[in-house]
Amino acid sequence: MWLPFLVLAIPISLADLKSLTIPNVYLVMLSLLCAPYVFFNGLGQISTILVALFILLMLNSLGLGMGDAKLLLIILLTLNSDGYSDLTLLAALITLSASLHVMWRTLKNQTLPRRIPLAPSIFVGLALYLAT
Repeated sequence: MWLPFLVLAIPISLADLKSLTIPNVYLVMLSLLCAPYVFFNGLGQISTILVALFILLMLNSLGLGMGDAKLLLIILLTLNSDGYSDLTLLAALITLSASLHVMWRTLKNQTLPRRIPLAPSIFVGLALYLAT
């Protein structure tokens, strides 16, 4: 079930690190690989999906890239189909990972970055979440 995320984490992260965008080709491949799991297990709670969509729209209006929002939505739909996932913990781990990335880039470049590639932080946060 988590094989699609393992297989595509590196190409998506490298593409995001290189160009600060996540190509839709990778997101479509990830969606197609995760679709059978969601199809057989269902979408889960619709209220959770609606709250997450609202949060993603708000984050997008604050500057979150559309590719990052799509990637988070794919992860959310896949995790929500389990029915027992703690998405608050996932959000906290992604935020922690992104904060560490910002601190590392700030120390390295001696300036606060205006934009960072978020896909590596998303996958590190997801890996930490799945490890718990």
